[in-house]
Amino acid sequence: MSDGVHRMDDLNRLHSIESGEGPPLLLIHGLFDLLETWERLIPLLSDRFKITAIDLPGFGKSRLPEEWEESLSGMIEAVVAFLDSKGIEKTSIVGSSMGGSIALGVAGRHPERVDKIVLINPYGFPSPPVAAEVARSRILGALLPYLLNKPVLKRCARTLFSRSLNDPRLLTDALIERVIAPFATLRRRRDLFRFLQGISTETMREIDALLPRIHQPVLILWGENDRWLTIDHAHRLRQRLPNNRLITLPDCGHLPQVDKPKEVAEAIRPFLFNDRSPL
Repeated sequence: MSDGVHRMDDLNRLHSIESGEGPPLLLIHGLFDLLETWERLIPLLSDRFKITAIDLPGFGKSRLPEEWEESLSGMIEAVVAFLDSKGIEKTSIVGSSMGGSIALGVAGRHPERVDKIVLINPYGFPSPPVAAEVARSRILGALLPYLLNKPVLKRCARTLFSRSLNDPRLLTDALIERVIAPFATLRRRRDLFRFLQGISTETMREIDALLPRIHQPVLILWGENDRWLTIDHAHRLRQRLPNNRLITLPDCGHLPQVDKPKEVAEAIRPFLFNDRSPL
């Protein structure tokens, strides 16, 4: 994303990329991902929006603070602190997978800060991801950061993203190198497991309880070929959120912004900006 401007926030150390002009739009990636997940989508939206994509704490180029609220709640408040540091009073948010959970948490806790919400194959409630359960295991949670050397990380990343992407041609060596790079050091791998250990059923239920209070318009985009989640996750969110609509996307996996960025942009633009101009 050479047209973006890279920034490292001095307050919470969140790495970000900015692109375009217009109403603010914040992009939040999912678990085991980083802001480059949006690189195919950003050029399709930056003509109408001032886009900011972030690396969540502990992912990409953002460090996980030594002291923080170790749960999704910590991620939510880190996003709000980031908005404060940038002087963004109110923004629309696009969240992918776990990033969708965080977007809903921001809207539920700080409704005055969020205009509209787009959830892309959002993780459902109230059960935590399997990776969090593994990390909370006393033995595996302690050992795995030491065992995940580069060859093992590459195999894990290839397995994860082959299941996340519908188009196998997108699973390049460059993509694998990029997603494992943040976890090259033991400290970063330990930070990852420290974050995962903070995700529990209780923390997920806290966000779940906020859903009926989220009255902002919500668009749920669902890649029909998701091999991680069933569409039941989307239907449950629809039952809990007062103001929402669902669009399903064929030939898309868990990451439609990578598989089908044009189709994602064509759904997002009219929802956020009443813009039906062709791409």
